[in-house]
This record gives sequence, C-alpha cells and structure tokens, in this order.
Amino acid sequence: MIKSLLSIWCFLFPFVFAAQGQKDNEYAFGLLRQSDDVTFLSIKKNKIWYDNLKYISFGDSTYLSLGGSLRGQLEHFTNQGFQDRNTDAWWLNRVLVHADLRIDDNWQFFAELGSSTVWSKAMPSPVDKDELYVNQLFLSYQGNHLKVVMGRENPDYGARRIIAFREGPNVRRFFDNIRVIWDDNQWKFEAFYVQPAIINPNVLDNHVLSGKEHFYGTYNSWNSKGKNFNLDYYYVIQERDQSSYQFGTAEEIRYSLGLRGSGSVGKLNYDLEGIYQFGDFGKASISAWTASVKLNYIIENDNESFDFGLKTEIISGDNSNSENRLETFNALYPRGAYFGRVAQFGPSNLVDFHPSFTYSVGKWFFNLDYVAFWRHSEDDGVYGAGLNLNFEDVNDKKFIGHQYGAVINWQVNKFFVLEVEANYIESGSFLTENGLGADLFHFVFTSEFKF
Repeated sequence: MIKSLLSIWCFLFPFVFAAQGQKDNEYAFGLLRQSDDVTFLSIKKNKIWYDNLKYISFGDSTYLSLGGSLRGQLEHFTNQGFQDRNTDAWWLNRVLVHADLRIDDNWQFFAELGSSTVWSKAMPSPVDKDELYVNQLFLSYQGNHLKVVMGRENPDYGARRIIAFREGPNVRRFFDNIRVIWDDNQWKFEAFYVQPAIINPNVLDNHVLSGKEHFYGTYNSWNSKGKNFNLDYYYVIQERDQSSYQFGTAEEIRYSLGLRGSGSVGKLNYDLEGIYQFGDFGKASISAWTASVKLNYIIENDNESFDFGLKTEIISGDNSNSENRLETFNALYPRGAYFGRVAQFGPSNLVDFHPSFTYSVGKWFFNLDYVAFWRHSEDDGVYGAGLNLNFEDVNDKKFIGHQYGAVINWQVNKFFVLEVEANYIESGSFLTENGLGADLFHFVFTSEFKF
C-alpha cells in the first residue's frame, strides 16, 4: 500500500505544482544541477515561496539554493534478451535533492542525495536500485582562470561517448575525484584523478575509494571564438583489478588517446571523434580503436525545427588469430542509453548505421530513428550497455539486427516533462543462429519533475 501511494504521489505531484501557475520564464534547469543559475532572484521583486526556496541570501554574493527532481518510469519488455515469451514490466523511481551554497563568487559547496528504487522487476540490475546514496558532494574554488574541484561528482565530458554520468538508467554514475582546470574561455586544460564508486543496493552502503579501479589523465579543449569550431583532445588511463571480455578475464591497464572536432557549417552540425587505445591485459597487449561521425542538418522556422541526422561508428572487436593482443574497444564510462533507452547493445565490437529525424514545435518533441548493427569482428561477441559480454561468439555471422525507435516528449513547463519512448529490434542472423530469434519490443513512459 505504501509503495502504491508513493508511486501515485511521484506521478501526481508535478501536476499539483504546475497547476499553481508558476511563472517559469526565468528558470532553466540543467541535467547536472550544480550548473543552475538563480542569481536573477537577487533583484526580483514580489517573490513567491518557491523563489525564497531557490535563493536564500546571506549577504552580498553569498546564497543557498535548494532543489531536486522526481522521476518515475514505467518500463516494459517483450521478449527481453531476444527469448520468446519472455515478458516483464516494472516501475522505477528516482529522487534527487540538493543544496547548493555559493560564497563570494569563488566557492561552491554542492551536496546531492539520491534514492533510486524499483518495483516488480524480477531481477534488478545494479543500475536500477540504490535505496539511499550520496550522488554528489564536492567543494570547488573558482579563481581568475583556475578552478579546483574535490569530492564526488557526476562526470560529464565532451560528447559523453566515453566519460558520462549515465542519465538513462535509474542510478547515475558518480566519481570520487580531484580535478584541476585552467580556462581562459578559448583554451581549457584539465587534469583529474578518479576512483569510481561501487554501487550497492541498500542505504549508504556504496564502496568508496576501494582501490579496485583508478582513472586519471587530462581532457583539454579549444574553441575558435566565433568560427563555430571546437576541438577536444585527451589522454586518459584506466586501471582495473579485473576486466572481462570474450578474450578472457585479467588485470587491465588501458591508455586512450582521443581527438574530437565539432562545429557547424551553415545549417549542418557535425561531430567527429576518433580514439586509439593501448596498454596491457594480463600478459597480452591492447590495440583497439573507434571512429565516429555524427551529422545533423537543422531547419528552423519560428517556433519549430526539423533535424535530419545521420550517425555511424566503427568500434573495434577482437581477432582470435592473435593470442597475445586484445583488440576489443573499451568505451570506459559511456552514457547509459547509448543507442536509446532500450540499451541492448553497447559500444564494443560494433558497426552501426543510424539515421534519424526530429521535429520540434513549441513544447513538443518528436523523434524517429533507425539503427542497423553489425559485429566489427566475427571472432568477438556482442556486448551490452554495461560493457558486459551479452552474447558470445558462436557463429560467423556479423549482422546483429535492425532497431526502430520513436520518442514523443512534452515539456509541459520548465518544471515538468512527460516522455514516451518505444523501440522494436528485429533479430539478425547472428542472434537467430544463437537460438535467440525472437524480436524484442521495449516501451518506457517517463514523468520527471524538477524544482
């Protein structure tokens, strides 16, 4: 009964708030709430109770801001795992609440608690449930060009291909880290050291600084100041006590060199990225790579826009002819919904062709996309969104399947959004010859309220 009432509350509370007729024109909420700017409230007159919650002044340039989000998701799978008559549905809840203290335009102390729960799912995954956890807790100092951050954060770098906070799943990814950034608005240099927290499902039981995984390096960028071109270049190292691929399981140290160029030419936006990886996997060496191209042609008219997109990637897999070299690409810490919320295939040993069309009008967003998947190497398996080996290499077929997707999103106001996403995956020859010929259907309804 309690769970049912909470579920109804999480769904209905946003409507209650939205119905109050809040003037939301000045509020803008980011995915990561430490970037929210509420300083306009310092001079706003005729504040309501909500404004006083968002801006609690302690004198000139010092204030506290409170907020959070409620997200509920109804998720349904038919033939999950491409197995016939395997159907399941469940409800996911995520609550995040934060306090953001700013002092004299230089200091920021940000604390964010989370609670992620799942109901009616037979076998919850590690990213479905964490009853109570510290999602972020950090102190940062911002000087003239220098910024230093220490504590726990949700990572967010570049196009989120290899370092991201994983927004799709119910539990975000969080790092315990120290970062040093120098930024003059054209050149940006960042050095960091990270230990990813190990997620556990109960109250405040996540493993911190376990020493089983280390991630460090530098991520830098340059922008052309008005010429619509940005360049990212990075060198990062991941050390893990144990990693598993089709190749085997062993201790791993992997070095990644990456280069990304993004920008626009007229109505065409582009994003190009290449990464080469080397290092050691047990007694074997590592040699892996990926190349990605993303193009978007955007037409805008008044309050509507049309976006014609095309994306393709080649992500290396292992060749069994080499017993002393691992060629499977490791995407490190990618965004969770890499190919949509259905999240059946992850960015390892993969070739994909991904056209899409998006139409936006007013507060509505409609998206249609198609993805064709192949294995890059017929000697390596197919990996999941968590970079785990989902389907071993048991045949020489490369084609994995066709994925058809659709999304409808309604931004009711700045506080509240409703979204429906559906995906259908038609099994290809690799899956059917694995005895997994059932086509998969996935549906997710999302209600999210930010305050």
